[in-house]
Amino acid sequence: MHIANIDFEDFYKDIFSNTSELKEFFKQIENLPPENNKAAIILHQAARMIWLADRIEEVAKGRPALQILFYLISAESAAKIVKGFIKDGASRKHVRIFFEEICSDKHRAILGRAFGDHNKNYTVREAVDFLYDIRCDVAHEGKYYYLTLPDVNDDYPEITGTDKITLTAYISINHLRKIVIEGAVLAAKRCI
Repeated sequence: MHIANIDFEDFYKDIFSNTSELKEFFKQIENLPPENNKAAIILHQAARMIWLADRIEEVAKGRPALQILFYLISAESAAKIVKGFIKDGASRKHVRIFFEEICSDKHRAILGRAFGDHNKNYTVREAVDFLYDIRCDVAHEGKYYYLTLPDVNDDYPEITGTDKITLTAYISINHLRKIVIEGAVLAAKRCI
């Protein structure tokens, strides 16, 4: 399959409770003026970035930092579109906006338990900043090999970190993927 052939309705189908809700949502998106359809841009960009992240496992199994790079590109893009930000920069700020303002309370609760250090869980802001630092390590320094995350079915945490810190991860890459996909849908709904 080629990235240009992503079936967006199929990609997002698991986010909706039923097919009619999915169809109605995409019908709303299609009825927006095409020249400024921010909702479609968010959904298409998120699907493309997550689709690419999904392919990482084929060539770099067990290296979630590479997937996080794509997830945070998607989050940043969605937040900038929602906020109407058209300048360069302010990436960390917009990644924070995505997770802290656009994502649901349920997502924030998961992120508030995602990482810990010395028997203390990171706050949502600390978790988002940690993920952003991972993104920067990959994008700017090519460091994609430090971070590990527990498997989705594991009941135990993973000791992980970067070359600078050690912490415990309680979130799988699949859980983070789901948060970003659901957050992209929430961002798109704000633009309808």
